[in-house]
Amino acid sequence: MIEIERFERACQRHPAITKRLFTGEEQEELRGKPMQSWAGRFAGKEAVLKALGQGIGTLSWHDIVIRADQKGEPQVYLSVKAQAAASDRGGSRVRISIAHQRTQALAMAILL
Repeated sequence: MIEIERFERACQRHPAITKRLFTGEEQEELRGKPMQSWAGRFAGKEAVLKALGQGIGTLSWHDIVIRADQKGEPQVYLSVKAQAAASDRGGSRVRISIAHQRTQALAMAILL
């Protein structure tokens, strides 16, 4: 769960943070969307890390890519390194749900 206002303040203080957190494709998809969408994607990446039993340092934010499919549903794409972490935990793919309201964004990830 992410407090949207706190995430927005971090992005304002450190504009380069979005490049560290999101791939170019993710940034392009999120460009022009409200901050709650950006915060939701970040919450999604954190949820995926937890589902993989990993932390930042072992994997980078770019090892997990979350993009909307044609229906607008979030899909998780894992790098080779992240896919190996999933495999180590007995899984092969991750499903994710992202929700937000006025002040918070929430995501849940399940390793399948």
